Amino acid sequence: LFQNSCLQCRRAFSTVRRFVLGIETSCDETGAAVLDDTGAILGESLHSQKQTHLDAGGIIPPVAQQLHRENISRVVQEALDRSGIEPSELTAVATTVKPGLALSLGIGLDFSRKFVRLHEKPFIPIHHMEAHALTVRMLHPVDFPFLVLLVSGGHSLLALAKGIDEFLLLGQTLDAAAGDTLDKIARRLSLRNHPECSSLSGGQAIELLAKEGDRLAFHFKSPMGQLYDCNFSFAGLRNQVTLAISKKEREEGTLSVPFKQKKQVLFQKLVSCLHKQLP
Repeated sequence: LFQNSCLQCRRAFSTVRRFVLGIETSCDETGAAVLDDTGAILGESLHSQKQTHLDAGGIIPPVAQQLHRENISRVVQEALDRSGIEPSELTAVATTVKPGLALSLGIGLDFSRKFVRLHEKPFIPIHHMEAHALTVRMLHPVDFPFLVLLVSGGHSLLALAKGIDEFLLLGQTLDAAAGDTLDKIARRLSLRNHPECSSLSGGQAIELLAKEGDRLAFHFKSPMGQLYDCNFSFAGLRNQVTLAISKKEREEGTLSVPFKQKKQVLFQKLVSCLHKQLP
């Protein structure tokens, strides 16, 4: 009788749906979602800081931190409301703890700690680059092991995904990541003043202008071209482009308003070459 009761309990538990609240604050977006054990998103909410940082010419960590602080409670509550799941029904809370902007990550982590204490729920720390690597399995039946290339604003990684929490790192960013390099050069070029780029991020602006540029107008050495490992380095490329910009500015003199059109043509050529060098 005791064995039968235990078996019935196990069967009952296995049929209970499990729900996880996910919280993301690694950079400039405050996000939350409730998922079930099939991976289905039951409810989600997102607050983007994109326009604020575009107006500032780049992400300012203290500003990002304050905006996360102002919006995280609302974002999490919206995700719960849209999912129809009460905090008491959650199985666990999963929150990004690394990598990312320390000030931004801290807001999500502090909120999550208070939330799990209040509702007595388990906490799952998430490495968000690992999460990116596994996202493909939510969309396609990809078996382990598989090779994954992750290119983001602050990180560039090449890894072999061997399991849910087992990764073999093959290459990583040694200095400046691809996304960060694009953003800094776009800022140096003042691309947000270009009429077609005012609402675009640095990488998006460079990609747009590169379509019309001349790839042969400038020559930049390939990053780490003499090395045969899988690591990434873009600081040298950024320096090359910065020097090329400064050289053209000296040759052309002070850039006045009537020169803007000519300046845009020059920058289209520069960003075309830059785009060719990046993954």
